[in-house]
Amino acid sequence: MNITITVNGRKLALDVSPDEVLLDTLRANGCLSVQRGCDTSSCGLCAVWLIIK
Repeated sequence: MNITITVNGRKLALDVSPDEVLLDTLRANGCLSVQRGCDTSSCGLCAVWLIIK
């Protein structure tokens, strides 16, 4: 599926799988500050803020 997102002011046009995790997509595109912690979504380390306009 093709998506276009803006991350930290940078527009990205991506082809992602429906089962792809946002964390993996962001890290693959240079957003290395997003970290995988517990791998169960319990600790909050991988939290990403979304602003929908």
